[in-house]
This record gives sequence, C-alpha cells and structure tokens, in this order.
Amino acid sequence: MSLGRPVKTNPSVKVIRTVCPFGCGIGCGVLAHVKDGILVKVEPSDHPGTSHICVRGLSATKLVYHPERLKYPLKRQGARGEGKWQRISWDEAMDTIKGKFSEIAAKYGSNSLAFVSTGVGSFANLITVGFAGACQGTFILPAGLGDSAAPCADLACYGAYMWFGEDYTNRFDKPALCVMWGNNAAVTEPFKWQRLREAKESGARLVVIDPLFTTTASKADEYIRIRPGTDAALALGMMHVIVERQLQDDAFLSQHTVAPFLVRTADGMYLKEEDVSSGESQKYMVWDAQTNAPSAYDAPQVAPALTGTYKVKGVECKPAFQLLTELVQQYPPDMAAEITEVPADIITRLAVEYATRKPVASSRGMGCTRGSLYGDLSYRAINTLAAVTGNLSLRGITYHQTNPAVFFSSGIPSFLTLLQMYQTVLTDQPYPIKALWMTRHNLINQDPNFNLVSRGLLSRLELVVAVDMFMSTSAQYADIVLPACSSYEATDLIAPIGNGSHNYLQLQQKATEPLHESKSDMDIYAALAKKMGMDDFLDKTAEEYIEMMLASGHPSMEGITLEKLKESPMLPAPHETPAFTTPSGRMEFYSEKLKEFGQELPVFLEPQESPRQPLAQKYPLSLSTTHPKYRLHSMFTNISWLRELDPEPALDMNPVDAGPRGVKDGDLVRVFNDRGQVKVRTRVHQGIRPGTVNVCQGWSPGDYVEGTHQALTHHTLNPAQAAIYEPNAAFYDTLVQVELVKKE
Repeated sequence: MSLGRPVKTNPSVKVIRTVCPFGCGIGCGVLAHVKDGILVKVEPSDHPGTSHICVRGLSATKLVYHPERLKYPLKRQGARGEGKWQRISWDEAMDTIKGKFSEIAAKYGSNSLAFVSTGVGSFANLITVGFAGACQGTFILPAGLGDSAAPCADLACYGAYMWFGEDYTNRFDKPALCVMWGNNAAVTEPFKWQRLREAKESGARLVVIDPLFTTTASKADEYIRIRPGTDAALALGMMHVIVERQLQDDAFLSQHTVAPFLVRTADGMYLKEEDVSSGESQKYMVWDAQTNAPSAYDAPQVAPALTGTYKVKGVECKPAFQLLTELVQQYPPDMAAEITEVPADIITRLAVEYATRKPVASSRGMGCTRGSLYGDLSYRAINTLAAVTGNLSLRGITYHQTNPAVFFSSGIPSFLTLLQMYQTVLTDQPYPIKALWMTRHNLINQDPNFNLVSRGLLSRLELVVAVDMFMSTSAQYADIVLPACSSYEATDLIAPIGNGSHNYLQLQQKATEPLHESKSDMDIYAALAKKMGMDDFLDKTAEEYIEMMLASGHPSMEGITLEKLKESPMLPAPHETPAFTTPSGRMEFYSEKLKEFGQELPVFLEPQESPRQPLAQKYPLSLSTTHPKYRLHSMFTNISWLRELDPEPALDMNPVDAGPRGVKDGDLVRVFNDRGQVKVRTRVHQGIRPGTVNVCQGWSPGDYVEGTHQALTHHTLNPAQAAIYEPNAAFYDTLVQVELVKKE
C-alpha cells in the first residue's frame, strides 16, 4: 500500500484493496479489513483517483452479515407471491431449472428462455449474456430501466455512449460556467461533485436547473426551477437568443458539426456527392459561399454557408444549421417561458452567459431523461446548445476496451429491450417468452407498472428464477430462488460506467468466503452449464477469465495486467480516438435516422403525462421518483443504520398543492391513477415546485402502508428511441392525484 495516505494496520487484520460495485456505476475504491475471515470494516482506498465512500458503502458489513440474507436455494410452495418456500439443495435446484428449461425450449423454442442482469461487475452481466447465448435464449437489455434515453441521444449526436463514460459537454479543466440539468451530483455523483466544487473555488459560476430544490441546488449560485420534462424547450429558447444575437460559434459549427451539410428539403436526407455527379462518392455536400456553387465538404479552400436556401440540379437544399435556425425561431424567450415556466428574462440572460462565459461545462442528469417520454430529445437539445456555442470538448474519449467475447464462444443470444420484453411476454410476438431468469435484477420492484408485471406478465411465465442476496420483491414472485454471494465474497473486474466518475479499471478482490450456501454468479452459471451438458462453458477460474479479458489487444489495455491491478487501479493507456464516431465524423444535431419520426432535429414534445395534457383533468399532479441518498435502488432498504436516517417512504408535496386537499405534513395520503395506488405519509415543504410530487424510488411494497409507487408508472415504448438504442422507461412522466386518507 504505497499510494496516498498511510494505512494503519492491525497485525491480526488483513487489509484487501477492492471495489464497491453496488450498482451506482461509480466504482469507488475501498479497503476491506478482514479479521479471522470476517469483514469487520471498510474505508476509502488509498488511491487518490478512486478514493471515496458513502454511507451505503460504509454499511457493507451490515449488508454482508445481515440476518435476512438468503442462505440456501428455495423452491416455491403454493401460489407466486404467497411467501411459502421449501429449502432444497443446489443439486435439486439445478436439476429443476434444467428440466424446466428443456421442457420450455422443446415446446416454444430456445429463445423463449429469457435472462436479465444488472450486476455492475463484468461477470454478472457478461456471463449472463454468454449463458443466454449458449442456451440460444434471449438476453433482456436492462438500460431501459430509466437509463437509456441518454445513450439514445448521445449515440445520435456523437456516435458513442457518452453517458457510460466521459461526456463532451463537461470535460473542461477550468470551466467558467457550470450548468447542471436535472443532475443532483452532490448526492449521486461524488467525483463529479468534487470537480464542480473545485471549479467553483476557481471562480466558476454554478447554475442548477431542476424542478426540485436539491442538495446540489442549495450550493448553486443560481437555481432555476423548471417545469418537469421541458428542458428541450429551455435549450431551444436559449438557442433562439444566441442565434438572434449572432452569438453562435460559426467556426466550431463549420468545422466540427453537420451545420454546413446540405439537406434536401423534399425528403430530409443529406445531399451526397453522388447526387450531383456521376461518381459514387458518399461525401457530404455544402454550399461554397466563395464560388456560389455546391462542393464536397472537404474540398480545398471551401467556405461553407451555414444558412440560406439553395438549388442543386433543381433540388432544393438547406444547410442543417438553417433548419436548426428555423426550429429555434419558434421558441422566442416568451414562448420558451410559457412552456418551461422559467421567466423570459432569465432565459435570455442565461443564453447570453452560456454563449459568452466560456468554457461552459454542462452536466446532464437522469432527471432530464426520465422527466419525459421524450427524454432523449432533452439530451439532444442540450448537446446542440453546447455545439452551437462551441462548448463541446474535442478530446477523443479514452476508455478500456476489454475482451468480453471470451464468454460468447458458445453463441450469441437474441436480444430484447426491457420495454419490448413486456409486449413480447403479453403477445408472444415475435416469439413467446416463457422462462425468466433474473440475476440481481429486482424487476418487479424496479421496473414500471407493477400491477401489470405482477398480475399480467408473471401469469404467462412458466418458470421464474431469481438470483439475489435477499428475498427481494422479485424473488418473492419466483419459482426458484438462488442465494448470491456479496461482492466482498467474489472476484471481478470493474470498469466505471459513467455517473461522472473516474476512468480507472479496478480489480474487485475477494475478501472473504461466501456465507452459508451462497455462490458467485460465475459458480452459479457454471453449475447449471454442467448440468445442461455445456462442459466447455465457464471451465476456468475468475482470475483466468480476467486475464483473457485484459488480453484484448486494444491499445487502451497496453501494460495492464492482473498482477498490476492487484496493486493499484489503472487508467487506459493513451491512444488515438476520433472526436466523434457518427457516420459524418462530426457532431450530428441533425439525424437522418430520426426523420421518419419527425425528430431529425431536437424538437420539444410535451411529456405524455403532464399537467397540460387532457389526462390532467383527472390526475393533475406530476409524480417523480428520484434517486435516494440512503439506498441504491432497492438495495440497503433493510440496513438498520440507514433506516435510522431514512425510516420510511414520504411523498414530497408543496404547500400550494397540500393546502386545498386538506393535507398537512406527516398526513397519510392516497396517491393514485388508473394504473394503481400507494398510501404514504407526506413531507410538505417549499423545496418542490407546485404541481409536482416526489417519492424516492427503491422502496418495496412492504415499506408502504398499502400499494407501491411503481403501481403508478407506465411502460410506454418510444419507437424513436428503439430505432437508436433502447426505449426508456420515463418514470417521471407520470400523472397522479393525491387525497387525504381520513382517520377511522
């Protein structure tokens, strides 16, 4: 332990450098203190790049040695959800699953076997995909659990999953202005928050845009309370001011975006060189302002026009920036103010500051993506605002490229997105799904529309298997429950997956042996594979697989070995990467692929369930379900230390909404819509905007007086998102009514 601060050690205590991979994606380095084979304490690691620990991480010992941990395999007795179980052996569990898999595959086809995993380590997810492939089954992509709208936007704009790593909009060493869009980094993203604090200390101004007065908002120089789901309209309004005052960065637009590329007005497609000559070149065309003629975008000395209307061989075309200009003309500050409920003078002032106080670091949070069914458009509008003003970093994205294919040698599975899975189970289209295996994925508790899932989807499944540490809500509805060990009881490889974290690759070193009869994900899949006759699947140790993953041959992995990772986290080796990996090689605020949906530009669309929709006559309040400080989704709800700090669910409500309903702080209320209801106590305060209510997500049905918040959410599928990546569960795009529960 030679890096950073010295570590005080007890000769009888072994200190193991590992990682806290509890699912938030940050990957904080921790030191596990083990005495006589027992984990007695965890603390931040001695590595300055990954050193951090939160109250959840500090509670690791309470989690690992919790008396309610699953101890051995269980088989359901009675009806699903009834809570009657029989203890069985691992051998019987594997035989039962093997038999049902064989029966279902023979009856419906092998792709009727579906698998989903949301583990953070490489093994939980990659092995699940590999096992699904070996079975010729189906893997359920899990990002649609509220997290996929951001990658949809960034894939369209940048060609890469920026949310899962560094972000072009906030990678500035010394920003002059920091703008947080629906991002409570002080609570959810410690490494990003540290950088923001440092920027503020160096003179940067911090602006927070959020419907909720969050911890981050309390530290801001300016807090802007926006109407939920309208971030795209705010960005478009700001661009209106910027373009009207000619504050845009023309040089950046011309050189690094699709702004000068000509678009055919008839069909919305880019004009290519093959369209104007006899050749087959796919080069994008621009209008050369010097020669007053069309030209390939990369021709020598070309001076591309950014605005105007032109005819090329009788075909009318406009530069993409002209089309963007026409869009933003529809959003003058007064119009944007009417939509967002942010005053017009604030929109104007912020726009000017954004264009002139550079560089600007824009941090985009999950609130933007979950606040509307069209959350990807919010992200795209924010990306476009950054591009128009030249506030995008052009450094290539550095990342670790491991070799996940080591688990896929037996085949690649079929894939369905999370929300597509709902429809597939209900309709048997494009094929039946009759078995569902969930590895550390609390689907019934965390995915939308609880009543549909628990009453509709489950009734059509012939086998449900849950692999977890505890009897989660999903495990309660399973047929077979398998006890998984904790991250401190297994070896894994951990790469950061975003959340404003560091960029280190780390080794999750096994600190203690698995408790009771629990097993690691690798050992569970290996045991089932052997039962099913797949002898070559998972026939190596965890460390051998890690070495194979590190040997990807990618330049980023140069010099990284298992032995070095045992000593210290490692950054990817420097390697050349393009600034953007879109088809054009530029930032694409105009997307041909989304033309069929009318979303080629980042338009604003009113949220599906907002107080301005007809449904609001019946259900007038917008419900959000934000991330909590003391839980990680549904994890840690059973930890006594944390329940002392956050003992029960509460509905945040503004006095403006509470008063007319006769609701006071601490009252029991019924929150309901056509999909379901939940009964919960209130927390009445000014920190939430009128018209909006909030309950932190992750609570289980048993934590409420009655019902669950997920009974209120919907599973509407956005086809435009499906065309790019995965459709997103828009949890905050939900309308409800609240009424006082009268005392008997």
